[in-house]
Amino acid sequence: MKKVSYLFTGISVFALTAYLGGEQAFLPVAAHAKTTAGPNVVNVVAKEYQYEMPDSIPAGPTLFHFTDDGKQLHHMTIVKLEQGKTIADFTALPPGPFPAWAVFMGGPNTPMPHGGQDEDAVDLPPGHYAVICIIPGPDGKPHMMKGMVKALTVTPSKQARTMPKSDLTLTLTNYHFAFSEPPTPGQHAIRIVNNGTQPHEAELFRLQPGKTGEDVLKWVGDGMQGPPPGAPVAGISPETPGKENTLLLNFSAGDYALICFVPDAKDGKPHAAHGMIYNFKVS
Repeated sequence: MKKVSYLFTGISVFALTAYLGGEQAFLPVAAHAKTTAGPNVVNVVAKEYQYEMPDSIPAGPTLFHFTDDGKQLHHMTIVKLEQGKTIADFTALPPGPFPAWAVFMGGPNTPMPHGGQDEDAVDLPPGHYAVICIIPGPDGKPHMMKGMVKALTVTPSKQARTMPKSDLTLTLTNYHFAFSEPPTPGQHAIRIVNNGTQPHEAELFRLQPGKTGEDVLKWVGDGMQGPPPGAPVAGISPETPGKENTLLLNFSAGDYALICFVPDAKDGKPHAAHGMIYNFKVS
């Protein structure tokens, strides 16, 4: 596996909240899953700069109910530590590319702060994990460098569980998003599969009228000056090739964009700069 260097290009929460005001009432909201004979449900609350969540959970399909209760944007990137590595090995890593033994499993991506939610299911085998936030703060440093790293142990389990049944599939490749069918208003369980050769993420934005995902990328690249062209809603954090998550989402009608900000393995530019942006309408 190639080494991975990942840094989410942060969106200014102050610009977003100041501009959107009550707009959040019109954003899609996470769907509450029925969990009978389904995935284990784990509640996670993110704040500056910590996660409130269990230290240990059983293996198998797990639905993470993620709430950003902070003032800044946060996400939950789940990294499996292989080759006998531990959280101490992970936190001792110098800045730069992540090693091959750090396997990106996905996890809930970025909702709005002040109570925004994302629900994402991941099938986790037993082992040691790191839960990290790589979104940069106002000083440009990733939140994990400020202590937003949580050790998670996944223990063997005999309990038979299943992933949520999906009604849509979103396929990630180099450098495209593709839905199995166009999303419609209402509740969906979206199976998100990385069929590319690099890690990819899916961050969903609700767009302002007349704006596109390209406008979001340009706004970020220009230093986030002026009103934001869209607001982050939910999504899945980076997945290593071959991994998959299931995102639960209740779409409202409107214009949206999917964006991947993961840096490219060759030139370091975000995958969105290589065309990994998908604009679509839900109606």
